[in-house]
Amino acid sequence: MRQGPRDARGVSLIEILVAVLILSVGVLGLAAMQVRSMRATISSEQKTQAVVLAQYLLDLMRVDRSSAVQGLYNTAGGLAAPICALPAVPAAGAFASSELRGWMASVQAGLGPGASTCVAVDCDALALCSVRLKWDDTAAGGLPDQSLTLTSRL
Repeated sequence: MRQGPRDARGVSLIEILVAVLILSVGVLGLAAMQVRSMRATISSEQKTQAVVLAQYLLDLMRVDRSSAVQGLYNTAGGLAAPICALPAVPAAGAFASSELRGWMASVQAGLGPGASTCVAVDCDALALCSVRLKWDDTAAGGLPDQSLTLTSRL
């Protein structure tokens, strides 16, 4: 028997609405996953930047070893009291102070400016030097007090 146009059935409006609802929930899930991925990428980039910056300062102190051993790169208070504001502009001829200030400006540019980005440098007479960086990672979904400490003998 042949069926006519009256017996042909199409998709109802309710079925279309259910399909659109399921599709929209899936798209919202993908958007949320993309936001999480971007936050994780930013956090990872900040950690990598911190390692590169700390290693750069240690390399700079290796080049100027005598000044580093004399403590000219040290921050006031050592590792226990990181400084968060840029130091004063050094007098002419103060290479270590000038480089430390420039490096700290790079740290604040890379990890975020303000009171949440702090550094501490401590180098002893035996040329054992430590560089500590602290920054706020809440914008990227991380903890507010991220820190990294690199120690090396020059």
